[in-house]
Amino acid sequence: MLKRPSLKKAEEKKKPTFAIGLLTILLIASYIFTIKTYEPVPNIMITGGILMYPFTFLIVAYISKYYGFKESRKSIFLSSLLFVLFIGIVMVGVLPTANNETTGYNTVIQYLFTNDFFTIGEFRIYHPLLGQFFGTIIAFIVSHLLYATVYNAISNLTVDYLAMGLSMFIGSIVDRILFMTMLFAKNLMDGVNTFDFFLKCLTSEFIGAIVTALIIVILYIILTGILEARKKRQLA
Repeated sequence: MLKRPSLKKAEEKKKPTFAIGLLTILLIASYIFTIKTYEPVPNIMITGGILMYPFTFLIVAYISKYYGFKESRKSIFLSSLLFVLFIGIVMVGVLPTANNETTGYNTVIQYLFTNDFFTIGEFRIYHPLLGQFFGTIIAFIVSHLLYATVYNAISNLTVDYLAMGLSMFIGSIVDRILFMTMLFAKNLMDGVNTFDFFLKCLTSEFIGAIVTALIIVILYIILTGILEARKKRQLA
């Protein structure tokens, strides 16, 4: 009698293509909203990206659990590469009209993605704010690799959602330190922002990251519960 292949082995042969695409979209969306700051309550100032960026940890958690650590690591690098490629395409796309009569549409594109420039002769080369761009990409790679590594190391030693929550907490804190430092570095050196203002924003981002991390852990528990129940029905 032929044995039915296990769902886990069949799933391991697949690639998390959809998850990688979703991870890239979330990264791009978070990057866009980073240029906006909000003050939901007095003395708490957060960037718009903090509202959706933590969901990238949820996607990596899903890939780590159901496709393995190697695939989660590959997905982080691939999403980063797609993000850089997207920014590069936008930079090239706005050059012709940006140096002539820019339409309203391209003004929006420049504001969102290529909001700085340097000149070669009379020709302007538009590019992202370097602190925002490098802060986003470096913080994303470092924090998510750290998250996946910690999760992979302790997931067999404790309850799954506790491993996910602890890993996300560590990854989120490292992410915010890297991102906010690189985002504010130029303004701090130029005296545009004070160090006290930087600390206020960094502390606010920590609070936002912790709150959203709790929400993500709850969503993770619900999502994995649904997926595990579906597996049991398929194997029954």
